[in-house]
Amino acid sequence: MKNKGDYYFETIILLNLLKRSNMEEFDYSKLKYCGKDVRIAGSVVIKYPELASIGNHVAIDEFCYITTALEIGDYVHIAPFCSIIGGKSACCVLRDFSGLAAGCRIICGSDDYLGSGLTNPTVPDAYHADLHIEPVILEKHALLGTNCVVYPGVILSEGATVGTCSLVTKSLAPWQVYFGIPARPYKERERRKILEMETKLRKEIG
Repeated sequence: MKNKGDYYFETIILLNLLKRSNMEEFDYSKLKYCGKDVRIAGSVVIKYPELASIGNHVAIDEFCYITTALEIGDYVHIAPFCSIIGGKSACCVLRDFSGLAAGCRIICGSDDYLGSGLTNPTVPDAYHADLHIEPVILEKHALLGTNCVVYPGVILSEGATVGTCSLVTKSLAPWQVYFGIPARPYKERERRKILEMETKLRKEIG
């Protein structure tokens, strides 16, 4: 069991990492496109920034790691410690008003673990297992709760939301709330107020 000293030193390490992150600046000039009011923490890693297009009013918080092509719309938030993986040939799309809560894992590409070859990126292509690569798309107002995992090829339709620690293996229907392993529909999500507020925001702010 951990004692109080262990938690103390872990807290100090985390605070030092956060301090370092705040001191570093993300290089926005390397992005394929960057809109206005975009805030990306210095500790964020976007491995292929030349393949990343980011709209307006976007925030990507500390310690996020992204290895795919990336398309982000307007008013999108990616909370700390999220990862979007799959390599240069993979792609993730986050439409307007979508978002990832802390610790989400979006998998846009994965090795085949059933025996078609050797796995992991250190293995030369001639010896490598088959790859499963498909885009993951979050349509407008789609949301993932804390620590969700999403498989390649999944589409979260407009307004779909997923509860904490769920595993999303298949595409989701619009305006439904899901949770579980695997994620299953729980109830319909109210959309009227959300869409009204979107219309009002766009008229007043843009």
